[in-house]
Amino acid sequence: MTAPATPAVAVVCPIPRCRAHNDASAESCGRCGTPLRAYVRLGAHTARLFNDGLAAARDGDFAAARDRFAAIVHWCPHDAEARSALGLACYELGDTAEARRQWEQTVARRPQDSTARAGLALLDTTGAATADPPRPAAPE
Repeated sequence: MTAPATPAVAVVCPIPRCRAHNDASAESCGRCGTPLRAYVRLGAHTARLFNDGLAAARDGDFAAARDRFAAIVHWCPHDAEARSALGLACYELGDTAEARRQWEQTVARRPQDSTARAGLALLDTTGAATADPPRPAAPE
């Protein structure tokens, strides 16, 4: 008995227990029935947002870059590459506490991420952004 052929252009089911390869035009997973159309659209949208974020960062518009990367992280919290880029954008904007938070989460998910590791090392060297940032003084 031979294994079923893998489609030339395939969409892998996002359900960890399934991971079946489906034709790119499939409405749902042939094995588990998970809807795939929206998943494919989300993947295309996050790729566009990531590229827009990179372009904004290259142009020095780190606020726009941060917003693009934050949207990806909101929709796809396991996207370590977008999370690491979000950390870098936050760092460039002077938000070292948020940069540290994003980079720590990146390293927890993807320990080999050199950008996140370098960012954390830089923060440790400069003593910036401890886990609990200082709070503003209460008005008297």
